[in-house]
Amino acid sequence: MRMTGTRADRLTSGMRAWGIGGFAAVLLVSAGCGGTAAPGVAKPAAPAAAAPRPVSIAPEAREVIDRMAKFLGATNRFTLRQVSTTTVSDEAAKKLAGEMTHGVRVERPNRLAVVLTGDQPGSGTVISDGQSLVIHQKQKDANRYESSPAPASLSELVDNPHLRAMLAVGGADVVTKALLGEDPATAILEGVQELSVAGTEEIDGRSCTHLVAKAESGNWDLWVATGDEPVPVKFVPAIGQLFFGGKNVDLSSTVVFDQWRCDPAFEAADFAFVPEDGWEKVDSLTGFADQARRDRLAAARPSLHPTVGFPGMPLSLVGPDGARFDPAMQKDKIVVLDFWASWCGPCRASLPVVAQICKEYADKGIVFRAVNVKEDPETIRKFLAEEPIDALVVMDTEGTASAAYRVEGIPHTVIIGRDGIVQAVHVGAGDGMEAKLRKQLDTLLEGKSLAPKGGNQARAEPL
Repeated sequence: MRMTGTRADRLTSGMRAWGIGGFAAVLLVSAGCGGTAAPGVAKPAAPAAAAPRPVSIAPEAREVIDRMAKFLGATNRFTLRQVSTTTVSDEAAKKLAGEMTHGVRVERPNRLAVVLTGDQPGSGTVISDGQSLVIHQKQKDANRYESSPAPASLSELVDNPHLRAMLAVGGADVVTKALLGEDPATAILEGVQELSVAGTEEIDGRSCTHLVAKAESGNWDLWVATGDEPVPVKFVPAIGQLFFGGKNVDLSSTVVFDQWRCDPAFEAADFAFVPEDGWEKVDSLTGFADQARRDRLAAARPSLHPTVGFPGMPLSLVGPDGARFDPAMQKDKIVVLDFWASWCGPCRASLPVVAQICKEYADKGIVFRAVNVKEDPETIRKFLAEEPIDALVVMDTEGTASAAYRVEGIPHTVIIGRDGIVQAVHVGAGDGMEAKLRKQLDTLLEGKSLAPKGGNQARAEPL
């Protein structure tokens, strides 16, 4: 399973919303809702900025946040356990479900130990002893780690992408950034448009205030303990759906923060990294992964998407406004289809980019349609009213078009030549996609082919 997921200016926060489960290395480092991608999607020229939405934070909710922030800011040492549980609505997607556990030890200004274990890939350890920062990743075939000088503060530590991905498991980085940041209130209220108190509840024997937030990066519920230690106890992000295995799958995540100990007495061993036999030290985990990828590409040429090189199915679809898209409109044209959904953050980042490029090529015989996957007209109209997309939208209500084009993750962009052959497919909102898409369209307009004759053959350097 590969994930792809918000508009470019919200891509990082969107990754959090869809980066649930313990498989941080798989989901969080990708940018999507069911297909792979790296972030870095370029935005087209932005339309006139819409008026900012009003912010409404209830005074009693702000008081809870401020009490928590003051307590966390004044607590120089603490430990806790973070347990993230992910559930899915479809048995076919059960690989996404599971439980992951963080063991966390903190001592300001810059000592930190985070150990992640559980049911999903992506386990590992991040340890800063105040002098050195060690990052260990447990992978299917090996254990590797890197070492570098420790940043001077916890806030700088959080900027490390490996630690950020690890802390975001369960979609809980709203809370974890506040735990480690110098300004917890600002961190937790970033992007929040509405915040209110839903009442007082008991969670695992602790009396808690239930906060409800509507935020740019995704809505969430947070339970904060009352009493002398106002720590976060439970967090539930509104994740929604992923497009997995050709269908929309509901996901939910619940994160519990327990086993709190404030101002414990630490020993040197609490922030010591001791590699086990067979663990490999590398100069850079990122560099190692990049080299490994290059080695794989050199050893085995990548395969094209299974639809490339075969005839595409001319579509008969209707837009939410009733406008039709029929085979006559596709004949002798270069057709670009972008499969998307309003809940998919990466789609919302890449769709405006693809739409803008195709608009520039429209007078050269390029036909573009944004194919919405299995959402109702009212949902689509509401989304387009809030975030206008300069493109014609059609609806794949029953998933017939998605099935025909083997759509397993979105965004999924298909380029069909004038001859009706699928010439190229992009799964995800990938880095450099804008330049690649322009190059592909220019090649087709020159009368050349992108796809090999006879179907899906391996190609060393696919365009």
